[in-house]
Amino acid sequence: MSQRPGEWVVIDLGTAHGTVDEERLLPDPRARGRSWRRRLAAATAGLVLVCGGAATASPPFRPTAAVPVEAGSSVSVAGDLLVVADPAPPAGIAPTSSAGGTAGGDAVEGLVELRGYDLPAGTQRWRLRLPAAMSQSASRVGDLVLVASRDSIRRQTGTTAIDAATGAVRWSRDDALLTVPGVETGLAVEEVRSASGAGRRVAGRIDAVDLTTGRSRWHTRVPSTAVAHVVAGDRPLAVLVLDSGRTEVRDLAGGALLRAGSLPPADYAPDNPRLVADAFVLRHPDSRLGQRSALSAYNLDDVGLEWSRPDRARDVRWADCDGKLCGRTPEGIWTLDLDNGGLAFATGDGLPWLPVRGSADQLVFRLLPDERVAVASGGTTTSPRPLGTLPAGSRDCRAGETALVCRGGDGHELAIYSLPSP
Repeated sequence: MSQRPGEWVVIDLGTAHGTVDEERLLPDPRARGRSWRRRLAAATAGLVLVCGGAATASPPFRPTAAVPVEAGSSVSVAGDLLVVADPAPPAGIAPTSSAGGTAGGDAVEGLVELRGYDLPAGTQRWRLRLPAAMSQSASRVGDLVLVASRDSIRRQTGTTAIDAATGAVRWSRDDALLTVPGVETGLAVEEVRSASGAGRRVAGRIDAVDLTTGRSRWHTRVPSTAVAHVVAGDRPLAVLVLDSGRTEVRDLAGGALLRAGSLPPADYAPDNPRLVADAFVLRHPDSRLGQRSALSAYNLDDVGLEWSRPDRARDVRWADCDGKLCGRTPEGIWTLDLDNGGLAFATGDGLPWLPVRGSADQLVFRLLPDERVAVASGGTTTSPRPLGTLPAGSRDCRAGETALVCRGGDGHELAIYSLPSP
């Protein structure tokens, strides 16, 4: 691996990308004015790290526990739980793998074994079996763990709600579910496959689901494809952006159409438009002479245009910085003023810290020259606060309320690291 400063090496340490399930894990900004730990909840995160830069003067993290797993296990962190999914062994037969998971040859066809472990202690809380899928991932909403099952093209085909304390199955549905923390209603949708990957758009029937029971409260249909969002607040909302540009804002609890408007043609996706506070920002082609693309802001009160400005940024990773829209580029971080579209830019050191998915942009990682992994907080600044370093070879890391969970170099053990208090 090259160590020359400024040379980019992209390392994918996650397992799920571009799906509805991932996007629903980004809490509404109005739910983020809480503690740093709560903003890290319900994360199934992938890490993208940059190689290079000076070593960070921070102590190494020491694991508090370790959980043995198979190399092919599906691993998720859901709040204060580590959830591991493996092919289920035959009834009455204990796992035979030396790694402590289940040996593939002994697995029961059509079943998967799900195990929940307390974090950061690593003690097993519960175990159950579910119908098998190509992969599973788990997220936390209140006292529920929502387990998403996916097929071979990463399209979500089902959701199972499990009691986080006992492992008892509360309900199950044959669709994907969009949720945000603090809201007891979600949107059940059918993902469609597109050139951009599964989960970029939804189609057909959309149901508002009572998360306590799994039952539908109301439903609507979209004529072709759409992008759907759940928005928290005093009155939670469902926002639907159809591929025609028609945008509907509905009452999440009852389904009443509150307002509607029309957006310009764009590459609509779960992160475009990007919802922030009481507004959303859309990246779209710019009709102005000599401009390629634009950023336009709209309010949720009447889907009215607030402002529009040329978008000159390239390779931007959008982030929600406590209710403000931020963007990361290789050169630094810019903040967008939602009142007037003004940009404030802060130059980085050329080797940016990049965020852990699902950490509400508060945790960032960087690969050091000796291949240890540096961890820092304050991901919305150009100078994050170092927290510690992980051993060389750490990968497939995920953030929870109080802990980081990373797979070791041999792939057969999950190391658990306690996160310091903010």
